[in-house]
Amino acid sequence: MDDKDVLELGHQVLPWVSNQTILIGQQTRNKVYGALGCELFVLSQQVASISETAIGRQRLLTVFEIVDKACSRSRNEADQFRALKRIRSYKDSTSKIRHTVIKETQESLVQFVVRNPEYHTLLRLISDCLTVDETEPLYAEDEYQDDGDIGYPGHLNKTLYTQLQTYATCRCCTGHLEWTWLRLSTDSQNGDEDVSFELWKESNVIVPRRTDIQKRKKVGLTAPPVESLSPKRDFSRVALRMRRLELGEFCKLIDDRLGNPVQFYIQSNVLKVIEPPNPSPCRGISPFEGPSLGQWLEKIPHISNKGKSHLAYTIAKSVWQYYNSPWMITPWTHKSIRLLNEGTGLTGQGKPHPYLATRLLVRANVKCEDIYYANDLMHQYPNILALGILLIEIAVKRPLTGEECSHPLSERVINDYYTWAWKTAHRSSLKDTVHSLYEEAVNNCLNPELFSGYSRQQSREADDIRARQNALYNKIVLPLKRLSDAYRDDWDIQSLPTTNPTETISQQNMSNKSITASKSPLQADFKVAIFCALPLEVDAVTVLFDGFYQDSTLYQNAPGDSNTYTLGRMGRHHAVLVHLPGMGKSVASQAASCIRSSYPNIRLALVVGICGGVPNKKGHAEILLGDIVISDGIVQHDFGRRVPGAFLRKTSVTDVLGRHNVAIRGFLSKIKTTMAMNRTGSKMEKYLEAINRNLGNDIAQYPGVEQDELFQPTYRHKHHDPVACSSCTHSTSSTVCDEVFDLSCRQLNCDKDKLVQRKRLQTALTLGHTPSPTIHVGLIASGDTVMKSGQDRDLIAIQDNVIAFEMEGAGVWDSLPCLVVKGVCDYVDSHKNKIWQPYAAATSAACMKALLDEWTL
Repeated sequence: MDDKDVLELGHQVLPWVSNQTILIGQQTRNKVYGALGCELFVLSQQVASISETAIGRQRLLTVFEIVDKACSRSRNEADQFRALKRIRSYKDSTSKIRHTVIKETQESLVQFVVRNPEYHTLLRLISDCLTVDETEPLYAEDEYQDDGDIGYPGHLNKTLYTQLQTYATCRCCTGHLEWTWLRLSTDSQNGDEDVSFELWKESNVIVPRRTDIQKRKKVGLTAPPVESLSPKRDFSRVALRMRRLELGEFCKLIDDRLGNPVQFYIQSNVLKVIEPPNPSPCRGISPFEGPSLGQWLEKIPHISNKGKSHLAYTIAKSVWQYYNSPWMITPWTHKSIRLLNEGTGLTGQGKPHPYLATRLLVRANVKCEDIYYANDLMHQYPNILALGILLIEIAVKRPLTGEECSHPLSERVINDYYTWAWKTAHRSSLKDTVHSLYEEAVNNCLNPELFSGYSRQQSREADDIRARQNALYNKIVLPLKRLSDAYRDDWDIQSLPTTNPTETISQQNMSNKSITASKSPLQADFKVAIFCALPLEVDAVTVLFDGFYQDSTLYQNAPGDSNTYTLGRMGRHHAVLVHLPGMGKSVASQAASCIRSSYPNIRLALVVGICGGVPNKKGHAEILLGDIVISDGIVQHDFGRRVPGAFLRKTSVTDVLGRHNVAIRGFLSKIKTTMAMNRTGSKMEKYLEAINRNLGNDIAQYPGVEQDELFQPTYRHKHHDPVACSSCTHSTSSTVCDEVFDLSCRQLNCDKDKLVQRKRLQTALTLGHTPSPTIHVGLIASGDTVMKSGQDRDLIAIQDNVIAFEMEGAGVWDSLPCLVVKGVCDYVDSHKNKIWQPYAAATSAACMKALLDEWTL
């Protein structure tokens, strides 16, 4: 097959593969498959445009090779793309072979995602394809010519607002005219005699300029043609079809003509309806209200830089056009911009378009505040700052939350909004996320001196505002216009794939987190290492990564380094996840000694996973299952000599592990403070929810208060019925039969009267809530011995003042600056079981990421 045939093959089968991946996500409730399916669908819609460039074609070919592997049970180099060709042959077939193809493809996709390291490479390549050479068509600085967009007179905005304010008053119990929906547009308005505003459900309000210009023009990206009103004979003909509206009739017309165009004309400040309306195509707006921009940014799986630029330009152009009008009485935010789905002419397909949702204020002559005059303000222009925030939110695909700025933008809190915008723009490295022209527009929005030389220097207020409006266009709108023109008239934003309800995963169950590689750091840039011994520990940690780095040529182990790594970004840190081949100190020690040869600048090693806790230690808060312990030091409880009748632990200065370094001791002092502990606990809850969402199937859910059982330390886990086992019931020694280690307390009928009452559990039962995991800081016992004795547990806890037992911390401690962060899954007694392990692994991972949010070195 030549390249053209491969591209055609991939274009034909990619939507089908995407749908199968989403189905797997629905069946397994694992959102990783939903995210991959969405990424594949978005890519399938862009194959034609991506393949226009050489680099785009090459990346697509590589993607299709990996997808072919992902859909293959076996690989035959002599028959390349065998799996994809088989899918093309049978995906629409009615034969039994089709069901076999579906079954085998789904099984192969599951194995690929779970076991194949090329899964992350595929995600990165898809991201690269969707952003490939997007800036290629940009004009050179001296080549670009603006079309001289001068817009239309600002008084038309006020005329429209005033008329709607009057005629939209009604007594309907539905209150459907309480909010006005104004379509935002990027069309130039040069020389138009009448300007048409699109509102609500296919409604058109025409406002005359009252100039001698005879050219007709409509506001809108693809405006429906409206019969020219310029020549007197034409206007007279249309005037015969116009009639004056009665108060309250406007409401009825808007409500009754769902999906049909309604046209109005403002003549001598009187709103009239044109009946029948001029022929015009319907936009096919969905009857339901669209999501806000903030909601849409959180839900949409992908927006290319092309899509971001067109959306940003549409909003910025509208801010310029409506500047200092009643439509901007309050600054525009991600809540006031709504995305309505407009039809594209293709059945079942649509594209989102921004509308301004604003409440028509009943009080007259409300003035727009476009400048604040207080002396202590970082930025004086609320509407310009609000525009900058919108551009940043679109660029980083994350809306400003109420927790970050809880009050609406006003003179009192404008400094808070400016601080958020400044920090977010710089922390997000916009130059690596969007084009430089987009970054220029954002920087100009945040520039408090943007209007220097424009404001307070004119003789009249109107001239002053007009000068600021000109600066807004030249310094913010124009850069985005250049970028948008270069990308052509294509938003490059697709809807989510749709199938029958029984064949697709629900939207709320899809992962919004697309795990892709960002700008690749060097190996010397990785400063955090995370050590995990068990697969369930790795699962909990992996889903909290914000991105993965999978360049096999850039990240190679140094000679002699036998470790297996997963590389990614955890918050603001580049982190190395070390997959330990087993449990115990020796395994962890070998891994810790090797890592510096490949990653020399590790400043913090985190040993994350599960451990056993000391439930009731004198002078310390009680520990429940699911709580987290953080090491204040490590004690090797099984390091010593065995002599007849006793075990003598080595405790000399040369045999014990040292203290934390200064940086970690200072960090622990910070974590122990009430404010930091509250902050960490709050973030931990959020990350724990994220783990549960991503793992699915309630894998990491809290097992229940009734499952948290602590028996008296002297009460053994063994057969208590002589009939069941005579060796257990008649034994006077500490030995029990081997069978008991595979049996639960319920199966052995362990006596519930021997349970120890726990205050926190009793409180939770009384109040009817789930106990929140608590963080405990203290000494941790580490060793290769698996502890299953309540008596030995309490003895060592008293002797060494430890609060938990684990098996890997001591191995990492001497090689790297180390913190052990582990979730309590049992009480280190003979009654221990594995019920709590997934939840304990999840709480430890959540706590780890919350701690990394606090770590600054």
